Amino acid sequence: MSQFEKNINISKNTISREMGDAFVILNVHSERFYELNDVGKRFWELISSHHQFDEALSILQNEYDVYPDQLREDLWRLVEQLENAELIYCS
Repeated sequence: MSQFEKNINISKNTISREMGDAFVILNVHSERFYELNDVGKRFWELISSHHQFDEALSILQNEYDVYPDQLREDLWRLVEQLENAELIYCS
């Protein structure tokens, strides 16, 4: 299984909310929050609905005007950051 075929799961210590124009994710253990842009928010919605990385990537490519390689790289970097912050885990 490639890294892009992995399931991305939301950690139990995570709360996400829209706050005005912002979308934030809170790690309740560390009490640190993270703000996502529109693409990051949409990606979060997709992985929250149990989409694999590749499925979410395909949906986002159809919704946004962006180069596929750039989107894949940016999203995988986001996955790594969210995983390091213990907001998600991959299986």
